[in-house]
Formats: sequence, C-alpha cells, structure tokens
Amino acid sequence: MLLTMDAVAHQLAMPSKELRRQALQAFLREQARFDNVERLRLCKKYGVSSLQEMDELVAQGKVDEEIILTDFQRVDFLTAKLRKLDELMAAAG
Repeated sequence: MLLTMDAVAHQLAMPSKELRRQALQAFLREQARFDNVERLRLCKKYGVSSLQEMDELVAQGKVDEEIILTDFQRVDFLTAKLRKLDELMAAAG
C-alpha cells in the first residue's frame, strides 16, 4: 500500500501542511541526534567534548596532528552540519 502525505493527513484529520511541517521537524531532529552522537563519539576518543578542545590538544602538543587529523576534520564537518540543522529546525519551527 502506497501512502502519500495527503492520505496520511486525511486519515489523521489534520492539514497536509501541518503533517509536512511535523515530518520535516522530526527528520531534522533525528539527523541532528545521529550526527551529534557521532561527533561526541569522536571527541570521546581524545577525552574532549568539542572541536575547540580537540584543537587545543594539538596546540598544546598533547596529540600529534597527523594522528587526530581525520577525526578533527570529521568533527569540524559535523559541528558545522549541526549548526545548519539548528538553523533549519528554527526556520521550520
């Protein structure tokens, strides 16, 4: 059975626009949760909780830049993506 947003909205007696808004919000929240878990997992490898703290480890010479580089880049990407997801959630609000 193929379900459309309009059909689901009709079955739930709600406006299609509201269902779309709620679905988008749920998707963005789930994506943010998933990305944040990965970001925190990578940070935990180095005993930190943020990109800035990872950068400090390198600056202080506590971790070799070559060792942390791939994880640092991934955490940087995820941090930027999480900011964008927050903006999108606020706009979709």
